[in-house]
Amino acid sequence: MTLKKAYKTLIITIILMMLTIIFYALGVSRLALQWGMIGFVISAVLSVFSIVLSIHTTKHEQEILKVSFLSKRKFEILDWFTFLSVSLMAIFIIFMFIVLPSDVKHSSMMPTLKEGERILIYHFNYEPETEDIIILKMTKENYSLVPDSMYIERDSQGNIKRIHDVIYFVKRLKASPGDLIEFVNYNILKEQYEVSVNGVVILTPQNEPYYVMQNQKEIIELSLDQGILKAGLYLAFGDNANGYLSYPASFDSRSFGAVFEEDIVGKAIFKLWPIGKVE
Repeated sequence: MTLKKAYKTLIITIILMMLTIIFYALGVSRLALQWGMIGFVISAVLSVFSIVLSIHTTKHEQEILKVSFLSKRKFEILDWFTFLSVSLMAIFIIFMFIVLPSDVKHSSMMPTLKEGERILIYHFNYEPETEDIIILKMTKENYSLVPDSMYIERDSQGNIKRIHDVIYFVKRLKASPGDLIEFVNYNILKEQYEVSVNGVVILTPQNEPYYVMQNQKEIIELSLDQGILKAGLYLAFGDNANGYLSYPASFDSRSFGAVFEEDIVGKAIFKLWPIGKVE
């Protein structure tokens, strides 16, 4: 690595560090990726260390050429090491503030999203919009109706691996603050309603209505003021509205109520595997 290249790389490293500080200060993402920040800091330290060592090595190039083979290869080794460190910094920035790959672990969005599929989440300054497939951050403090069992991760034998403080759901956003929410088309035999938003019964992409039982209706009504969805609250439902094949119906706003805007961390924009659009 030449001195000119080393200084250019140092400038790039400083720019990436400043960019991270600015993004973090502005709060452009609601995702708090602790592992991402740790990875970025380690990459930044390694990058600065390798650049400084490259500058020092380059200034003593004539001395190095007279010694061992390994010492002669320091230029190439440091060059590659610096490139990898800076690349990792850029990747961590992208993951922490712009887009993030993730797995689908539940059946609530079937058949739109199936268990085991990989999706790409966009979360840079994301503003929720109706019909977006959103990612929800759930905690016991904010969503007391989510059972404790959902925070427990188990292995294939059913043994507890870990207990999470935060879990994430994938749902479709169906109602925003200020929308008129009504419960219509009551079925006296099944004792269930359909949900209407601004005078239109909401449906899944498969044209299936969301059925709501009396207790679920009461849960949703807690977020309404004379039928209007309160400020800062949204209703989110799974595409698996009432059961799909052998899978149970989605656990969504019918069961845990409206979601807070600050807990909507992003939206699914693309399927990485199998490759395809998310609609």
